[in-house]
Amino acid sequence: MLDGESSGAVPGPTQRRRYDRVAIGLSIACLVHCLALPVALLLAPTLGPLMLGTESPVHWLLLGLALPVSVYALWHGYRAHGQLLGLWLGALGLLIMLVAVSHIFDRSLETVLTVIGVSLLLVAHLSNLRNESAHRASAH
Repeated sequence: MLDGESSGAVPGPTQRRRYDRVAIGLSIACLVHCLALPVALLLAPTLGPLMLGTESPVHWLLLGLALPVSVYALWHGYRAHGQLLGLWLGALGLLIMLVAVSHIFDRSLETVLTVIGVSLLLVAHLSNLRNESAHRASAH
């Protein structure tokens, strides 16, 4: 068993916090990527076409990493503390990220929608961590 994990279906608090922290790190990496790209394009116009060609694959990769980690952390966090807000914010953030990377509306909205989705996902994981701490404190 992993550190902090019980034999029941819900992982222990240490493992749940670990997944939330990994998801927060992924969210921050995605935000840095999305916000740094426009600055990099302004500073290096000759690299612009090369960098623009990698934008969607990077977003698909980050979404592919964020989806299982976030679903796991948010679902098990909800099962442990019973608060739906983080679960709903996370689901909405992941959905917006999917819409962004799949270019359902317009390719030019990819970065804006990704930043919105990632921000919601980040808030969801922070909420999950806060609810976990409050739940543990009330259990003592």
